[in-house]
Amino acid sequence: MSNTWNRNIYRQEQEAFVSGHGGTTSIEVIYAILPSCCSILLTTTTMGFLEQTVHKNICTIIEFTLIVVPSILCCTILSDYVVTVCCIMMLLTVINILLLGINSDITSTYNIRPIYGKRPFVTHFRALTNIITAICILAIDFHIFPRKFAKTELFGYSLMDTGVGLFVLANALVAPEAKDFALKPRIGFFHTISKNIKHSARSCIPLLILGFGRSVAIEVLGYQKHVTEYGIHWNFFITLAFVKLFTSSITSTINSRYSLLSGIWILGMHEYVLSTKGLKEWVLSNRPRNDFVSANREGVVSVPGYVGLYLIGVAVGRLIHSTYQNSHAQNLLQHKHGTFQFKLFGYELDINYNESMILCIKLSLISAQTCAATLICDAYFKVSRRLANAGYCMWILTLGVMVLTLLLLIEIIADILVYVTMDSEHNQKKTKSYKTHTKSKRDRMPDKCQKNANKNSIEILEAVNYNGLLFFLLSNLMTGGINMLVRTLYVSHLKALLILIAYMAVNILSVLLLYRKQVQIKL
Repeated sequence: MSNTWNRNIYRQEQEAFVSGHGGTTSIEVIYAILPSCCSILLTTTTMGFLEQTVHKNICTIIEFTLIVVPSILCCTILSDYVVTVCCIMMLLTVINILLLGINSDITSTYNIRPIYGKRPFVTHFRALTNIITAICILAIDFHIFPRKFAKTELFGYSLMDTGVGLFVLANALVAPEAKDFALKPRIGFFHTISKNIKHSARSCIPLLILGFGRSVAIEVLGYQKHVTEYGIHWNFFITLAFVKLFTSSITSTINSRYSLLSGIWILGMHEYVLSTKGLKEWVLSNRPRNDFVSANREGVVSVPGYVGLYLIGVAVGRLIHSTYQNSHAQNLLQHKHGTFQFKLFGYELDINYNESMILCIKLSLISAQTCAATLICDAYFKVSRRLANAGYCMWILTLGVMVLTLLLLIEIIADILVYVTMDSEHNQKKTKSYKTHTKSKRDRMPDKCQKNANKNSIEILEAVNYNGLLFFLLSNLMTGGINMLVRTLYVSHLKALLILIAYMAVNILSVLLLYRKQVQIKL
């Protein structure tokens, strides 16, 4: 009896610990994610001269140390020093660049990703979204995690609020609708919609089983729950299932070329209903939860917002994939890229600019536009994760596209480093016919670079992306297990940090082993 009473008291303490928070500023949320992006460039340059001489398991440890550990630290004890952390990372990156420039034997292996071929920045975005979310869902239960990053109760910005939105956006970027540019013959309308709904319904069943299974497990085990997150029975998996079902139905009736307009229209209608029909007040009120809909009003009402966000994400994905599809077609036709010349460290560089650089500019403009939309929505409707209103969806788009732009820019910088190191090596080995030989060498670049393209990806990020939903499910299971075994509220900062690192190591190792065996578990 006493143990049951103590367990109930502790559960109430946990629920109070994660509830009732007001969030932080949007700038602080961006700062919290920034070190994870900087770690990509640091890891790329570090592996550029270590990968050929170090065992792949050691490379994995280095990748984990440079990417995951800083993310954990910047979400916890270093949350007030993220700018300093980023500066240190960039300083180490510059040192790596200098080492790459000096060591011509290593740079001649072209370990930095070439300018040709498809970019992994979308993979990095999806993986980082998963990793940061996995860190936060456990870290929130420790005192080491700043309360400013906890989910907001009503309105505002926070790091944890971005999790579900970025996950929906990450899925939209690689959705079939975002990649399909073929002109299909028109077939029966009802046949098409019924076929797609059946297919999406089958794919939603595992998510619904996971969602309702999680709800049952929480009730049986007496696990703490944040009711105002999704509701009493609702959760992330159920939201994802319904978003998948509705978006599949919509894209069956409306061509995915119009996904941007469809998404904007849905968000507009969603905001209209929230603001004029009393829906916002009902969701955010303390009214009784005496039936399934009222008990899960946050989850039910937020679905249209996530559907609109998903469709706009499909439009962004179409922009990205069409860029590389056009680039591939032009390469096959041997079309020439534009060039520009500049001097760096005394070297005259003749740099090709390709579609990636133009795409980076386009994404920057989109980010600026969504940022303006976020400010307008925040002024009139505010930003609410519980409602998934227009302000929240615009904020997620701003953050997501901003991170995509930064990751693409990092890869473009890596491309330029290829030319710097190649010109350095060329100047050391050639003494005459500079322009002729340089052109010849660059003409041979694509074939040689393409052979090394697969070696340049960051393996742990590829592994997380390869089994993304499984990684998230495993993170949830481990979070529950740790909370059942450890009284997280009474753990010291050092022990909490060690638990978080061990927890992420197990998660990463699990999907890494599956990735190396090429085992993909689709849920």
